[in-house]
Amino acid sequence: MVSVVGTGAGEHLDSPLHRAFAVLEALAEASRPLTLSELTRLVPLPKSTLHRLLGVLTDQGLAVRREAKCYEIGDRSHRLAGGPGRARAEKFARALTPHLLELFLSTREVVSVAVLAGTRVHYAGTLYPLQRARFAAALGSPVPAHRSAAGKLLAASAVLDHRARGWTGGEVDGVAHEFAVIRRTGLAWARGEHVPDMVEVAAPLRLGGTAPVAAVVVGGPAHRVDLAAAGRALRAVVDSVEARQAAS
Repeated sequence: MVSVVGTGAGEHLDSPLHRAFAVLEALAEASRPLTLSELTRLVPLPKSTLHRLLGVLTDQGLAVRREAKCYEIGDRSHRLAGGPGRARAEKFARALTPHLLELFLSTREVVSVAVLAGTRVHYAGTLYPLQRARFAAALGSPVPAHRSAAGKLLAASAVLDHRARGWTGGEVDGVAHEFAVIRRTGLAWARGEHVPDMVEVAAPLRLGGTAPVAAVVVGGPAHRVDLAAAGRALRAVVDSVEARQAAS
């Protein structure tokens, strides 16, 4: 077996959310269910940490524990994937082009639509000024969800507060806290997690439903993007989209 993490120099499982996604990624890429021991060879975490994370993931339906004490990706993870990610992102982008243009003109930063497909985020409809071409290019390929504002936002909508269900431990509390902040504010941020000097802000797009189906994203250089202003612009555009959806 080959480790599914640590693909870049200096790559570390540096947050509870990163660790949870690393476990899901290992399960998703495996050709068969994996034992806890096999997972420890793929994801460089202590066995006790992996055991706690697997308890959370199975409780949420994101992973499944079989009778032979093996684990595999769960039905809820497949539902989150929802089909080919790029095609879904492009479908939303086509419908939202006027709104994306409005957002671009108000921010003059990189704007895009994103969807979650398994443990990856796919972007489409990206608009950007010429001086932001490097940042826009970074969104041209799928991005690990734990390193994307959109990925965090969309994953948070599918995971409950574990402490309310009796779970304890630092890993559980860390994931639950990060997701709770996202659900409370309605926004998610990523700071230098995919591109070192890039920040992203994402807002949910529900299109009349209760759970987000996509995210609208603003990104750019960390030293230039006003996160508060970007958040307000995102909310204004998303509110406009939802109002038009309700009126149709």
